[in-house]
Amino acid sequence: MTTTGNGWLTDVVSGTLSLLFPHRCAGCDRIDICGFCRECKSLLDLANPDECCSRCGAPSSAPSAFTTSCPDCRRMSLRFKQAVSCLRYTGPLARGVVLWKYEGHRYLSNPLASLMIEWTAGTAPAWFETVQAVVPAPQHPDTLRRRGFSPAEELASRLASAFELPYLPRLLFKIRYTEPQARLSRDTRTANIQDSMMVFDNSLIQGKIALVIDDVMTTGATINECARALKASGADTVYCLTLARQAG
Repeated sequence: MTTTGNGWLTDVVSGTLSLLFPHRCAGCDRIDICGFCRECKSLLDLANPDECCSRCGAPSSAPSAFTTSCPDCRRMSLRFKQAVSCLRYTGPLARGVVLWKYEGHRYLSNPLASLMIEWTAGTAPAWFETVQAVVPAPQHPDTLRRRGFSPAEELASRLASAFELPYLPRLLFKIRYTEPQARLSRDTRTANIQDSMMVFDNSLIQGKIALVIDDVMTTGATINECARALKASGADTVYCLTLARQAG
């Protein structure tokens, strides 16, 4: 294949810019931005817990209808007391998370965790002050080797450090490989993840109030399985916090 003059020049310019400015805006590719540029950050859709289901954090156009729990909550046997998310999984954030998780842009861990920390500092429910252990949702070793890092651990470690909370990075582990939840329908996600997690040392969590951290919540099947394993091992109460919430 012959490269045209313009195509060759474009490749050279793109390569040079990549060397000079290795980081680009996760939302629009603007150069020399680590995270989100000012314009893209203004488009991030911050979540307001008062406008969401009080149990699972699902967004609602009629918040008063969710004073106890939403229809999805009532169909599931929830093991966590409450789940909240910092942002909606839309626009620049959704693009950034894909780059981070699936295309090797690990440097986005810092700006994404900063969004979670900022939201938590200003918006987290009162129960956050009672948390005694921060626990990341686990990955199967095969997934960890393939990806090279754990998104949940990247977020959880920074959040625990920012708020000086005990951090238990390998307390939960996966005892069997499960298909990626993102590939599955709502109806099959719970069955896929069911009974796939265990606690490494029960004594580390017995009687404690735990906070499970994950990146994106859709149906809540993954964090619910985390909560099940923690409660079965003696945790007093389990709350959940995710960076983003995907509607539907």
